[in-house]
Amino acid sequence: MKNIKSYAAIAALALALTACGNNANDAKKEDASTDVATGETTEKVGEATAAGYGGDIKVKVTMDGETIKDIQVDHTETEGVGADAVPTLVEEIKKNNGTEGVDNVSGATVTSEALKTAVDDAIKAAK
Repeated sequence: MKNIKSYAAIAALALALTACGNNANDAKKEDASTDVATGETTEKVGEATAAGYGGDIKVKVTMDGETIKDIQVDHTETEGVGADAVPTLVEEIKKNNGTEGVDNVSGATVTSEALKTAVDDAIKAAK
């Protein structure tokens, strides 16, 4: 009985110490570009939301100067339709460095328009 209590105490201590360690889920700060002349970072982040077909589409756009560096999207669009269109649209927007010239995905027009609107608003917010 004494050994069981000792093992239980060791297990509880190990669990408590593990909880105090680094959290792997913490967001890591990305390296930001630095303007050589001023020493200031040129990376800015803008966030926006637009109403999609399956609910709100929330985007977070990271800009490095005038260039889109990253686009993160949180959505609840329909699987097999709007949800499949999002990654395609994000890649096209990044490739074009904006929404101009990016066509809507057939069958996911509402999702396409909402994502492009949210990205445009986030870019404006980042500037």
